[in-house]
Formats: sequence, structure tokens, C-alpha cells
Amino acid sequence: MSRRVLPFLLGGLLAGCDHTTPLVPTNVAATSGDAQTDTVARVLPAPLVVTVMVEGGNPVVGAPVVWAVQSGGGSVTAATVTDAAGQASATWTLGPIAGAQSVHVTASGRSVTFTATALPDAPTQASKNAGDKQNAAPGAALPVPYAVLVRDQYGNPVPGVTVNWAAAAGQGSVSPAAGVTGAGGVATTVHTLGPTLGADTVTATVPVLAVTLTFVSTGLRQAILVATVPIAPNYGIHDTFVRNGIAFVCAWNTGVMIFDVGSGARGGSPSNPQLITTIATAGGETHNAWWFWNGASKQYLFVGQEGAGTIGSSSQGDIHVVDVSNLASPFEVGSFQLTGAGTHNFWMDEPNRILYAAYYNAGVVALNVSGTLSGSLSARGIDTLAPGGPGNTYTWGVQLYNGSLYAIDMLSGLWQLNTANGLLSVAAGGNNVPERYSSDLWVANGYAYTGTWGTRSAPGNAVKVWQLNPTTGAPTLVDSIITSGIGTVSDVEVSSNGKLLMFSAEYGPNAGFHFYSLADPAHPTFLYKYPVGGNGVHTATFGYIGGGVYAFGAKDPTSPALLILDVTSLTQ
Repeated sequence: MSRRVLPFLLGGLLAGCDHTTPLVPTNVAATSGDAQTDTVARVLPAPLVVTVMVEGGNPVVGAPVVWAVQSGGGSVTAATVTDAAGQASATWTLGPIAGAQSVHVTASGRSVTFTATALPDAPTQASKNAGDKQNAAPGAALPVPYAVLVRDQYGNPVPGVTVNWAAAAGQGSVSPAAGVTGAGGVATTVHTLGPTLGADTVTATVPVLAVTLTFVSTGLRQAILVATVPIAPNYGIHDTFVRNGIAFVCAWNTGVMIFDVGSGARGGSPSNPQLITTIATAGGETHNAWWFWNGASKQYLFVGQEGAGTIGSSSQGDIHVVDVSNLASPFEVGSFQLTGAGTHNFWMDEPNRILYAAYYNAGVVALNVSGTLSGSLSARGIDTLAPGGPGNTYTWGVQLYNGSLYAIDMLSGLWQLNTANGLLSVAAGGNNVPERYSSDLWVANGYAYTGTWGTRSAPGNAVKVWQLNPTTGAPTLVDSIITSGIGTVSDVEVSSNGKLLMFSAEYGPNAGFHFYSLADPAHPTFLYKYPVGGNGVHTATFGYIGGGVYAFGAKDPTSPALLILDVTSLTQ
């Protein structure tokens, strides 16, 4: 045999006897370094260690291990090899994003995940986060709290940082005056504006950063809805009479609903009206009311009933008298009926105990309501006057002012009437609004403000402004407020301080409450509109409760409700 063949055969025999196969990992386990916590962008103090094993738990030596950041950014040793114990390690530098981060580890198709929590770095910046540049009525708490956001150099929110708040210009207040940032890095406070119109400022100081931020909001004249009281759709809601924290809501066939809105009787307030009771007068169709103390032990509520009618020729509805000496137990004691005519709105000469009632086609009625009232009041009629004459009279409302009684007539316009203990005569005016049907009126500041409704030759979208001339002649028209997008001005009223004109509007996209400044009473200027959907607002009146001024409005019958607005700021 050749000597060259022997080594070859020997090698072949040796090769044929080698039965060793590579170890295949069946498990990769996180041995140490999992679930650490440290600051963003820092190297974790403990390395990440895995153990690679085969079935039965024996370690695998020399197995390649691949490391990769799965979430959070940062970096990790890319690749290592297991040692004699089957372990491999890597160094993890956290990413810049605070929160949960993870690293994925793979060996021969087997994998495991390490997690860590990255905490924000030290605070380096603060900014306004919410609430700046709001508007509200003076004295109101702003709806959105002021918020300061504190962050680190990477933009992460930093919790536990003190923020001090202080009211600066405007005499407002803040609550709380100091706080610390929460988990989202935000600290907040609520700013209550000062009592005056204009800018209110609040400072937010972050001592650790020596940073001061300034928030500025503005006290504006506003009408704020404070309550909505649904009324049963028993046709709906008409006039409301408010006095001494009691609101008498005329809710048609439901009757008169008596609410405590600040009297103390039931703990009610304008924002939380409390129903005391409801009284349904004979015949229903409850339209308007006037609450009167007659100087004796009795208190009476005069209730107007509005029945069917035809403009200029006919109407129905009586005056009902309700004893409300005990508001919780009212009862009807009498009524006044005028054959062939129905009542609408009232005004009272309370010192002389005379009730003046607009009586549609009958004009104006003066009624003696002194003493105790009961049964039929027909004998108490003092006088009746149709200012426009037959066929030209359909009187909507009346008001006493400086010794004269002013009457607004749907057909014949604004009249000035003489009244001497209830005896009525025409002094001046009339036949002065030929293009529109007239509606409500209010007299103040030497001027009368009258509404219009429906469509005559022009739509009922005007408020007429009249200068009164009680000793020299008829009221003189000096201005008109024409409002597009409405079909009726149904109620008109001036605030008790003479500064604010309000009218309710129906039918159209601009239906709702409208408010005008009377800085120049001859030429009102627009101040604010509070829109109300559906058909709008049928009636509106002011109420004076606890130093505040409120507007009580009747939302039209599609979804009837009593709306109460805080309009105090509008009267300033």
C-alpha cells in the first residue's frame, strides 16, 4: 500500500467517527437589568443580561445575540456572544422620551424584551398651556382654568414643580394661589375677574426656573344663561312678573307657576329656581300677571286671560284676582269682565290702587283695586277709553310715567293719555306708526321705546324711539332700531338704572334677546345679542335679585321654557 493512501484513509476513518452536532438554543431569558428606572438620555446603571439555553436548561456557549431598541429611542449594544455561562450583556442608553421604553433581544430565532421607565429630566422651560385671553362678565369665574406646562430640555412634562399664581391688574382673584405640576407637567388655577370692565391680569411664577408668565383676560358686558326651566307644552309660556325674588310665570293653560328665585322662601336663586306652587285660574289662557300689595293684610295677583280675537274688532279674556297672601296656597277670589273685549297687559298706580289694563279693541280700562277684593269687580271700573276710536283701537300695553299714561296700540300707535284718579282722556299722539303693527312699550329717560310685530306693510322688526313732550305736544319719533332676521319685537323694557334697553325677538335667524346701550337714550347703540333657536323669545322682563340684574324670557312654544340670563354686566 502506498504511504500516500494511509493518511487519506486515516482521515476518512476519523471523519466517519465524529457524531458531534451544534447546540440549538431553545430559550432566551432576561437574567438581570429588566424594569430599571432612570432619567431620559442616561445610561442605565445595570447592564442588560440574557442567558441562552438549550432544552433542559444547559447554557449555550458562543451563541450570537442581537440587541435592538424597540421603543423610546436611545441606543443599545448592537451584538454580543454568549460566554461560558451562556450569558451575554449589553449597555442601554435611554432615549429622550419620558415613559416606557423597550429593547428587543434575539438569539437563533428566540427572543425576549427588556423594559425600562424613563423619567423626565430637570425642568428647563415653562409655557402657558390653556386659559389665556378669555372673555367673561366682570366678577365671573372664567370657564377655562389657566394652565402652565413645565418641560425638560427634551420637551417632556415635568411633575412636582411649584407654580405660584397672583392676581395683578383688575382686582380679580385666583384659586389656588400656589400648586405643583401634576403627572402631565401642568399646574392650574381658576381666575375670577374683578368687578370692572376691561383687562384682568394674573401672573404665574415658576421659582425653580425664575420664570414669570402673564395671563390676560377681559371683563366684557355679557348675558350669561344661568337657568333653563322647561315648561309643559300646554301651549307654552307667556309673561313673567318678578318682584322681591319671586317669579310669577304665566304658563297658559297650566296656570301661574310661582317660583322662588331669591326670596328665601324655598332656597331658590336665579340659577336654581324652586317651584313654590301652581295656580290655574278659571278659563285658563293665562297670559300676564301683576303682584300687588294693597297696604292691608291681603296681597293680590292680577292675572290676565288672553282669549281668541280679531285685530281691530274683537277679543276675549278676563282679569282674574288671586289671593297670594300665602304664596304656597293661592286661591282665586274675583274677576273683572268687559263684554265684547279681552285684556292684554297691565300697569298699576300702586299708591292710588288703580289697575290700568290694555283691553285690545276696548282700549284702556282703569280699575279700582283698593280694599278687599272678591266676586265680580264690574262695579270697580273707573273709566274706559278707546284712544284710536272704533275700528282703529287694539291696545297692547300701557305704562304710567311722570303723571301721564302712555298706551301703545297695535293699529294706531303711541298715545299719551291724561289720567286723573283713573279718569282717562287723550292728551296727544296716535296714528303715528301706519306701516307696522305696534307691540310693547317702555318709558324711561324722557323717551318711549315701542316694539312692532307681524307684517302690515312692513315687517315687525323695528323698535321705535320717541322723545316725550308731556307739556308741549305729541311724542316725536327720533330714531328706529331695525333688526334684520326677525319678524316680531314682542317685549320691550329698560333697566331700572336707565342704562340698558332690552327687547325680545321672534321668528328668524336673529331671534332671541337683544340689548342696547342707552348712553344716548335718543339713539340706542347695539351692545349684545343672546340668540335663541326655534321661534325665539316671546316675552322678556328684568328681575333685580341680590344685587344682580337678570333677564327672564319665555322661549316660544315649540319647546317652551323659562330662560334666565345674568345681565348684570350689561347694565354697568
